[in-house]
Amino acid sequence: MKKSLKVLSGTALASSLLVSSFGGGGKVSAEANVPDDVMSVKDESGDWLRVNDVNNRTNGNKLVLFNDTFSYYTETAKGSTEVVLEKTGINTYRVARETDGDSAIPEEGLVLSTGSSTTAEIKGFLEQLEKGETVTLYEPAEKRTEMQSNSVDPTRESNPAGAPFDGFRGPDQLIVYTSEFGSSTKTNPYGYEITVEDGFVTKLGGGNSAIPENGFVVSGHGVASSWISGNSIIGAKVTVDENGVVEIVQDVESFQFQSRQSITKAESSIEKAKAEYLDVALKEAEAAIKKAKTILAKAEKVNAADPVLALDLTRQATQLAYDAYYYSLPSHAAEQRAIWYRPEETTLAGVNQVLDRMEEAGFNSVYLETTFWGYTIYPSETMTEYGLPAQHPNFRNADYGKYGSDLLQAYIKEGKKRGISVQAWTDGFMIGHSSLGLPSQFQVHPEWAAIQRSNTTGEPKPDTSSNYYWLDIAQPEVQTFMLDIYKEMQSKYDIKGLNIDYMRYPHQSFEKSYGFSEKVRELYKAKTGIDPMELSPTATPEEWEKWAGWIQQRENDFVDGLHTQSKKLNSKFMLTATPEPGPEAVLISDWQEDIDGVIPQAYGHDFNSIQSTVQASKKLMPEGTMYYTGIYSFYHHLSEMASVEDVMSAKYGTAGVNMFAFGQASAPSVDALGKGPWREKAVNPGEEPIEAVYAVLKDMQQEINHLYIPKGALARKEGNDIRKALQDIQKSVRKNPDNAAEAFQKAETKIQDSIKSGKLASTVGERMKSQLADTKQWVNYFLDRQN
Repeated sequence: MKKSLKVLSGTALASSLLVSSFGGGGKVSAEANVPDDVMSVKDESGDWLRVNDVNNRTNGNKLVLFNDTFSYYTETAKGSTEVVLEKTGINTYRVARETDGDSAIPEEGLVLSTGSSTTAEIKGFLEQLEKGETVTLYEPAEKRTEMQSNSVDPTRESNPAGAPFDGFRGPDQLIVYTSEFGSSTKTNPYGYEITVEDGFVTKLGGGNSAIPENGFVVSGHGVASSWISGNSIIGAKVTVDENGVVEIVQDVESFQFQSRQSITKAESSIEKAKAEYLDVALKEAEAAIKKAKTILAKAEKVNAADPVLALDLTRQATQLAYDAYYYSLPSHAAEQRAIWYRPEETTLAGVNQVLDRMEEAGFNSVYLETTFWGYTIYPSETMTEYGLPAQHPNFRNADYGKYGSDLLQAYIKEGKKRGISVQAWTDGFMIGHSSLGLPSQFQVHPEWAAIQRSNTTGEPKPDTSSNYYWLDIAQPEVQTFMLDIYKEMQSKYDIKGLNIDYMRYPHQSFEKSYGFSEKVRELYKAKTGIDPMELSPTATPEEWEKWAGWIQQRENDFVDGLHTQSKKLNSKFMLTATPEPGPEAVLISDWQEDIDGVIPQAYGHDFNSIQSTVQASKKLMPEGTMYYTGIYSFYHHLSEMASVEDVMSAKYGTAGVNMFAFGQASAPSVDALGKGPWREKAVNPGEEPIEAVYAVLKDMQQEINHLYIPKGALARKEGNDIRKALQDIQKSVRKNPDNAAEAFQKAETKIQDSIKSGKLASTVGERMKSQLADTKQWVNYFLDRQN
């Protein structure tokens, strides 16, 4: 039988492109007509070339088109041939410049890219384009693509390759789930799913998606995941035939469905903000939604006569609907809004451009990678004292104006001007990759190398699983070296904390396990009389467990020493850890006395999967630990709307969000965050907990005065009483935070009494109670750090 199923994926509509099945790239003479069933570009002479792919860094032997939904840069390899195009009109662009890879993508512009290995036709077409020349983009009116599914409503028996996995979805498989399977797909977050209702895609991304009665879910992993995400938008049409072939179709109707749904979503969010008395940019939201409706109506009128104009107008309407939604979201007064970033800039202008973009998004903290590949990004006297290179070679000859070659100082000083603090993110004991050659540490101190059990030579070698080189964390001399680096960093620079990464040996199978350097074996033999090389989990299980525990304790000893050192220098200095799901996440409880904050890495892209990761981690740490959520929206090149939704899901129940990573950020996503949840400035509670308390209490009082009382959510007398109670908390915290508990209790009681009496809307009262709970936790966090 035939199941009526329909799907597509999610790049931001403002710049998304309809792409039909791609053929080989080849320049065609002006005499030939540009076909209407493929995406192509045409120069002023009339020569045109077929586009083979969109937003794909793998650009060998094909023409790839990049738009600003991908990132600020193409991220392609050097040696590529790329032409940067700036937008001048509907599907028309001006040639700005030619580069050799990793080109900056203009906002609303494009980059045409091909690899160093390519055809003469593609390379020739790109090289003959002249600066200032007009290039026209031709988009097919319809994109149609299909893929054979591995199973519809799989079982262990019908899909044995997927039997061991969640939802019976195996590696690289494409699976279709109908309501006959159950209420949800039961899949893990390591894939991509689209929900189809009444023939149209209504939801993008996530795992364990709910299966609608009036549709189905298409789910993919690996190759199939990429196919779904690369061919889907909200509004795409999806069918599944009797043989399980999934077909995805995008056309103007699809985009207009998406636009209408975006308008409906924004209107619902605006009404929710009004009903719940949320402090949002209501005026801007309503203006944007009104304009979106007007433009969409124009688009629908010209569908038949001018589909190109209709598509352009539809995209404008959708973007306005997106903006209306962003404006309808509340922006909190205190939360961490952090971004991980490996710097690349060699000029002060480059540093300022990155920081300007971070400020536009609303970030208040950058977790700057200060050590990677075994080098520091700043000139290090400590490295010199150990006979090692003073600075990463990428920055040694850089010029940051008054900061010289000191990249770290440039980020700290220039970031402070924008309200952006710097936390040092470190690669810890992982100091290089095999592709970069032997790390400098091992050239000078080969005995410092961590050795796998299978490495019988005792010489420094990369990890057989990841090709990384590791310092031997269990060696006292190595620990002293690392502590010296972190001491210098904290003493010399105004960094707010240290985000520790790679602070354990890699978790490996028996033969690949670490800790078998000559020095570590000697230390263990001196303590126990046993050479760990003689142990195994099968032949000597009890002794092996003792050995594994001893190794784990050496790792913990280092973190404990780092905690003691950092707090001695500054009690407010933050130590945070970022455990990956798996064995490392479980071991986070070993450090509960040593770290101030935990940032669990949530790889999923829906509320349930993100929150399940966070809640599982919280069970391992004591109450009062500062929690942020680590999300991968930028790294996975999600759309602007998906990035905002990730942030909204991740901030729930925590003190903020860390996004990975700014190297993959895009202009639309930065704009969306700055209009939406990060519209207003926010104090960082992990770095400045008491200032964060004041900011929230002040914001609550302003909402009482300018929103709750005027809109009838709170009676004036009760509002005055609650405002007075909030002021009493401020005074109490300022005078002596140890004695603030009574003031908090009085304010909570007044709020609860006002709810019971009907003088305070319950939705507002519960929000105020939640805000007080946060501020109380931050006061306790502050007090704990003083002890």
